[in-house]
Amino acid sequence: MEFLIAGGGTEEANLKALARKLGVSDRVHFQGMVPHEELASLYSSADISVLASAREGWANVLLESMACGTPVVATDIWGTAEVVREPAAGLLVQERSSAAIAEGISTILANMPDRAETRAYAEKFSWDETTEAQLALFSQLVGRD
Repeated sequence: MEFLIAGGGTEEANLKALARKLGVSDRVHFQGMVPHEELASLYSSADISVLASAREGWANVLLESMACGTPVVATDIWGTAEVVREPAAGLLVQERSSAAIAEGISTILANMPDRAETRAYAEKFSWDETTEAQLALFSQLVGRD
């Protein structure tokens, strides 16, 4: 099994050192910042995507992964529970810890959703549906039907 890490940040050097220390640096590949047009290829080739964020807005990265048929494991923070609502989408872990994330990954790998079902789930999040939901929310906030 190989592990790809896309993106960058302040923890990259620590993660590379940890991979060396654990003897897995030959299986952990740091991709750096990946151009948006190359993400679909990455998502499509993956078995699962992991988003272990401490905070997110609307988690488009999860939908992008699911649109490629790749289920997700994500921390249950604001912005992820709104996107991962069915088993076909993937799994939310309650705790942002390596143990919880590893357990989530094991759980998904033991019972992989069908890639077509994962993609179909993501397709429910269209711009039309999102706009209608926002309009309904705004109408409710201002007291109109």
